[in-house]
Amino acid sequence: MLTNYYENGLISTTEQEKRLIAVQAALEIAKASVSANTADSNNSKTLWDMKHVAQEINALADSIQAALK
Repeated sequence: MLTNYYENGLISTTEQEKRLIAVQAALEIAKASVSANTADSNNSKTLWDMKHVAQEINALADSIQAALK
């Protein structure tokens, strides 16, 4: 998923592309987390999990980018 984060040969990765890759990784983590937490839960728990993930997705993407620097 993060294989294209760094430049590849003569093609460099722009900051916008790096952000997109980090956000995609964050969304995959969030999706896995919500689906794992909702396997035995009701709809209100699922809704709460999704709202919480939406609030934190930017911070998670920031953390992913910081770890890759």
